Amino acid sequence: MKPTTNHVFIFLLTALFHSATFGQIRGIITGRVIDAKTDLPLVFANVFLNNTTVGIVTNERGEFYLNPTTLGSFEIVISFLGYVTQKIQIVVDKSILNIGVIKLITSQTQLGIVEVTSDHDKEWEKKIKKFREIFLGNDKFAASCTIVNPWVIDFPRDETGNKLIAKSLSPIEIENRALGYKILFHLTKFWQNRNEYSIIGNAQFIELNSIDALEISNWKMNRRKSYQHSVHHLFKSIVEKRISGEGFVLYIEMSGSKSTGPRSSKFYSELGRTVELYDTNSLVNKDLQNGLYKISLKGKVEVHDRKEKPRKRVYDDVFGSVSWISVNNNTLIVNADGVPRNPDDIVVSGDMSLGRIANMLPLDYKPEKVNDLQTKTDFLVYQEQIYVHTDKPYYYPGETIWFKGYINYATPSLRDSLSKTVHIELIDRTVKSVLIAKTVEITNGFFDNDLLLPDTLAAKTYYLRAYTNFNRNFGDENLFIKPIPVLTLTDKIYPSSVADYSTQHRVGFLTIVSDKKVYKPREKITLRLKTKNTDNNPISASLSLSVVDSTQVVPLDISSNILSAYPIKELRAQQLENKTPFQMERGISFSGRFLNQSDKPEQGLINIVQFNPNRFLMAQPDEHGFFSVSDLLFYDSATFSVNAIKAKDEKYGKVEFVKSKVANIDFEEKIFKNKIIKTQFPQRSFFASQSSSAAQMLKAVTVKSSRREEQYKTGYRIKRPYGKPDYVLRAKDINASYGNLLLTLPGKIPGLIVRQVNNDGEGTKWVVYIQRQTSINFPAEVLVTINNAIVTGKPADIIGSIDPNTIESIEVKKGINVLYGSVGGNGIVAIYTKGDRDDEVIATKEIPTMKVQGYSRSRNFNSPIYNSLKPNLNRVDNRSTIYWNPHIVTNDKTGTAEVSFFSSDLQTKYMIVAEGVDKNNNAVRYEYCIKIAK
Repeated sequence: MKPTTNHVFIFLLTALFHSATFGQIRGIITGRVIDAKTDLPLVFANVFLNNTTVGIVTNERGEFYLNPTTLGSFEIVISFLGYVTQKIQIVVDKSILNIGVIKLITSQTQLGIVEVTSDHDKEWEKKIKKFREIFLGNDKFAASCTIVNPWVIDFPRDETGNKLIAKSLSPIEIENRALGYKILFHLTKFWQNRNEYSIIGNAQFIELNSIDALEISNWKMNRRKSYQHSVHHLFKSIVEKRISGEGFVLYIEMSGSKSTGPRSSKFYSELGRTVELYDTNSLVNKDLQNGLYKISLKGKVEVHDRKEKPRKRVYDDVFGSVSWISVNNNTLIVNADGVPRNPDDIVVSGDMSLGRIANMLPLDYKPEKVNDLQTKTDFLVYQEQIYVHTDKPYYYPGETIWFKGYINYATPSLRDSLSKTVHIELIDRTVKSVLIAKTVEITNGFFDNDLLLPDTLAAKTYYLRAYTNFNRNFGDENLFIKPIPVLTLTDKIYPSSVADYSTQHRVGFLTIVSDKKVYKPREKITLRLKTKNTDNNPISASLSLSVVDSTQVVPLDISSNILSAYPIKELRAQQLENKTPFQMERGISFSGRFLNQSDKPEQGLINIVQFNPNRFLMAQPDEHGFFSVSDLLFYDSATFSVNAIKAKDEKYGKVEFVKSKVANIDFEEKIFKNKIIKTQFPQRSFFASQSSSAAQMLKAVTVKSSRREEQYKTGYRIKRPYGKPDYVLRAKDINASYGNLLLTLPGKIPGLIVRQVNNDGEGTKWVVYIQRQTSINFPAEVLVTINNAIVTGKPADIIGSIDPNTIESIEVKKGINVLYGSVGGNGIVAIYTKGDRDDEVIATKEIPTMKVQGYSRSRNFNSPIYNSLKPNLNRVDNRSTIYWNPHIVTNDKTGTAEVSFFSSDLQTKYMIVAEGVDKNNNAVRYEYCIKIAK
């Protein structure tokens, strides 16, 4: 079946286009609407932000007050029956924006007189039926829609006789019971011919009310379904580089394809012949100057959505939806939500074109995050199951537990969109305590790290627990838990009869071959690992490999392996009606509580500054003073200063770190049955090279500096990454009474221009640039940094969102600098807040701080390298773990990988265990033995 191109969808709704700035701080838009001829107020004039749920009518004085939910650029629409609709481009910040008096002029166009005749009624009924089908669509959502006032729609005669034309001078009112909206659609143009149609207009969305919990639940579900089928969903996934995770696969016609006839109804027979995968690695580029994204889509792109059922089947062997998208000039500009700035440049056909007004969502609709989904079915789709491979089954005090984790997903295609953080704990169940805790980064569904056991650790069975925060929605009893027996140094385990290392053992499609069967002490050992798929063809796999001395390390009868623990288990999502679900963590998260000087919770905005690396954040505590920060990326630990907007130079308020509630520790104990033998000799002699790295104590160095003393006195950070600034504006010279930093800057800094310019005939906008610019109407604007961190977005939006009371200094660098390159080529406005001090200065100024643990860095397992030149014969080598490698990846074409290491001094057998997951998500495992003898 050939994908046709004649049924083209051209949906030219004028789009709201905005770029979000800091948080969800609300601004206010005010104005007044009057008659242009009489200057009398127009009462009940309709004022709304185009294609959003934000709208209101004017009061008896013609005044209106709008309170948008986000900041940025909007198109405001003012309409009144009998008057020409007016549109104004505006920029909203957290201050009050008064757009002044809007004068509407009366419309000279009138609807035609309707003759009440049976013939006219029949013709009109026929056309309104066709109009409904094109305008609303013909799916089940359209069946739930009603045009409340169809009589306002007229159908002028088309001279060519080939088009259906519709017009309406009054808003078309649609009640959508499928999505829960009333839509007031201001139709600008409508036409339809045999192959195409065009709908142009402005839409105001109003939330419907309902007391029926089931109906409200259906609205939420249907809205998400509609979003999933939208081009905005695709564009947002491209911007966030989560194309695969959201279920999309993109294809393009092969260059030089000589296909002249229709494509086959079997898509995969065409793949590699006439179509090929589209390389999506470089589809999007971000413009740091204004926070927009440029998407490059060359030619006609075929989009397969693997997670969505098709509304209309295209191929026999493709079960997801199929659409085609092309963009004029191959370039599309969108914001972070995937909303296009130039929607009229997009042509869509296929599944994404089948939805009409009945499937339309307001552009301020935010798809519910995974964290907000509350039904059992939704949660199970995002299930993450963990298995951890350790180098040994048991340990002695002072040893290191080396481990690699594998995460299996109920929906593997989502792996790049789910948790990025895993929590590792060593638990003493007898006292219900977590002895060691680490936070580890997940990369491509894998993680690895280590736990160093204290040499004073008491002998007992401990438990290694690994989980993502989202895992806890399925109950703490379903988290990965592995018993870790720790023995007294003189204890020895007697091998069990049910588990031994005596023979080779192959499981799955992984094999290991050594270059020899018998090795001498301190001889180089080379292993060749090979992975195959079920068709016996080579396949890539990610593996971890452990080599232990089988005399010193014997298997336990409680040991689990990847074959039994990795496959997804059927779990039950907990009922979440009465509690908040555990969040999906995509970085480091922490919570705190901010109290004012009277130890009372305060809801005012707070500034949060991270040091090393520098990062500026904002948060708004709730009524109890609690706030949270999430999705940060840093390692080891970081210090955060927390400063209230009200703070001047003195300390204001205090902050408390809020610890996350530990998962339930009262789980079932597992007892191993292996016999323990008491000996008189230590069973481990720790080998020096097994430490992570050579450590050396350095002598203390004292640095004295008069500049440092000056820094203490002023609390001002002297070092700047871009060098010496050309001008510095101090806090004392800033007029904080404006409440908006942007309004305080005009005329304050020599060479820095802050003013309004014409915005392409659509009102005015604020610009911030250096005076050397030659273009007045289109100046190249400055780069804005806050505490040395680059902030994306329009400079005016960024600066306008900051309270002047929080500023310590504003510095301007006019010239080009090496650090920022072309990004800062138009000058830099560097803003420093009162929290921008290092730890010592913070202590001097007594600004509230928090220290937060970041990701734990993975250490390297070090094993000795012996050769004839440096035999190291004076050092005894009796390692129990001979080799550990969590980063083995077999080649995709050959399925092979090689590793090498050196044997120890003992004559013994080595047990080699490799575990992992192949490219098709199949767990693999292989056990192999080699002998060490003189």
